[in-house]
Amino acid sequence: MGQRDYIAIDTETHLIEPGNLAPKLVCMSECVGVKTKLYGYDNALERFYELIQDQYIVGHNIAYDLAVMCNEVDGFLPLVFKAYDEGRIWDTMIHEKLRMISLGYSRFNPQTGRPPRYTLESLVETYLDESIEGKHGEDAWRLRYAELDNIPIERWPNAAKRYALLDAEYTYRVFLLQRCNEFPTIRDQFKAAWGLHLMSCWGIATDKEAVSGLETRLHQSVDAVIEDLKSDNIIRSTGSKNLSVIRELVTKSYGGSPPMTAKGSVSTAASVLKDSGNPLLEKLASVSADQKLLNTYVPLLQKPTVNPRFNVLVASGRTSSSNPNIQNQPRKGGVRECFVPRPGNYFIACDYHVAELCSLAQVLLDQFGMSKMAEALQAGRELHLETAAGIMACSYEEAVRLHEAGDKEAKEARQLAKMLNFGLPGGISSRTFVDFARGYGVEITEERAQMLKQAWLSRYPEINLYFEAVGIRCAEEGGSFFAVHPSTGFERGGVGFCDGCNHYFQHLTAAGAKEAVYQVAKACWVPGGKLEGCKPVAFIHDEIILEAPKENASDLAKIVEEIMIETMQKFLPDIPVKADAALMERWYKGAEPVTKDGRLIPWSP
Repeated sequence: MGQRDYIAIDTETHLIEPGNLAPKLVCMSECVGVKTKLYGYDNALERFYELIQDQYIVGHNIAYDLAVMCNEVDGFLPLVFKAYDEGRIWDTMIHEKLRMISLGYSRFNPQTGRPPRYTLESLVETYLDESIEGKHGEDAWRLRYAELDNIPIERWPNAAKRYALLDAEYTYRVFLLQRCNEFPTIRDQFKAAWGLHLMSCWGIATDKEAVSGLETRLHQSVDAVIEDLKSDNIIRSTGSKNLSVIRELVTKSYGGSPPMTAKGSVSTAASVLKDSGNPLLEKLASVSADQKLLNTYVPLLQKPTVNPRFNVLVASGRTSSSNPNIQNQPRKGGVRECFVPRPGNYFIACDYHVAELCSLAQVLLDQFGMSKMAEALQAGRELHLETAAGIMACSYEEAVRLHEAGDKEAKEARQLAKMLNFGLPGGISSRTFVDFARGYGVEITEERAQMLKQAWLSRYPEINLYFEAVGIRCAEEGGSFFAVHPSTGFERGGVGFCDGCNHYFQHLTAAGAKEAVYQVAKACWVPGGKLEGCKPVAFIHDEIILEAPKENASDLAKIVEEIMIETMQKFLPDIPVKADAALMERWYKGAEPVTKDGRLIPWSP
């Protein structure tokens, strides 16, 4: 299609506020070719309705603008989903993320000497070699458009009109230079970003009493210890850590050779303090996590609705989240339980069974034409018990029998198997596996780790070939290589050995799970969808959590399972995909399906 087939749009709105990520619209600007135009509120809605019918639309962080429009007119939602389905949406920010990943610059851009930035201002500097106008200064209108609400555009200051028009113009000009390189998965990333942004806009509710109880328990854990440490000058009178004293104690505790940070300072990480052998440092380590929860997490939970932000792309193709990091909840009991469905609803939590191991099996099958891991999954065997059978040197059937009978050795072997299955595919050494096991609360020697690793590789010999292939790529290209995923075409530069071992199966899982996020969102938000009445509230890599009306939550949970399985199966055509949904009255870790009279009922600890 020609370059004029896309129209760039940008909205100016009231300010984003806590709980409101789609604030009231003030105006919309558009640009195509050399023509720009600005629309006030009513005309903006009319013009957007015309565009979303069949026009190709480009924007910078376009999901924000689309959500603003949909918040004004409910009828826009199905039209926006239709536009995504037809590939008519383009996001300049997401394109730049894909470009940085393909170059291997997703963490650090050597051309600028800093981590990559994805603002429109940064892209204008990169692509157009210009400094964006109207962003700063006394006459900047970027954060002031609420002042112009309900005022006819012809009465606006010229600076306000020009800034709004330039946003659309800059976006269009950047887009013209991006279009020559359309990354293979880009449309899928656009769709996933839309599903995730709707999730952020809706948010997840909190239980005020549960938050208050958590805060009280944390204070009970922290306050007395902090007072003790103040008397030893580990903690200042203000409550802040006395880092100079702590570093001095760490240095002494490690015999003058303390662990160091990447920037060359003495490390004060909780793990370093915990292993120091110094009672004061150990005491500080024991409360550091709780102290961080009190200072950073509890204040977020005290809002009636939390709106986590999602980043649709990190280097592997997975997602991340922040404010708070909903994908990496604190281990402390009682934190997840602060999140509750809105009145009249249950949570549906649906996650894939051993998703990344299924993806690994598909990758191995595709690459080598055979896989013992794939064979086990295809035969319906439970993969952790399959691995445990290798550890115990017995048949799979015997491992199942012993485990079901409560045999202690079988239970321990399955726990070890779980650690092996989740830890070793990333190509880590036996020494590193010792630390990995410690995270599960298991202490093993390096010699034992080596024996376990050999048992694992004997059970799945094709993984040796996989590690060898990644190692050859690294050696041939000087330590890191350019990876193109054979299933999706996803491009990633600067891939090292462990990154490379993880990448192929992690990306495949992420691709399927993100497509599931979009399909579940569509089924929820589009009138008449299979999940109408539900709202997605959280995404944790291979798990989706929704709110669903209590009266038919059991039926809706089965539909979520079906959508997630059908979607992932497209990415894993040779591996059986399983996903189980559970109902909860608040967010619990480890929730499982519980039925009564053939219907799901809420799980509780």
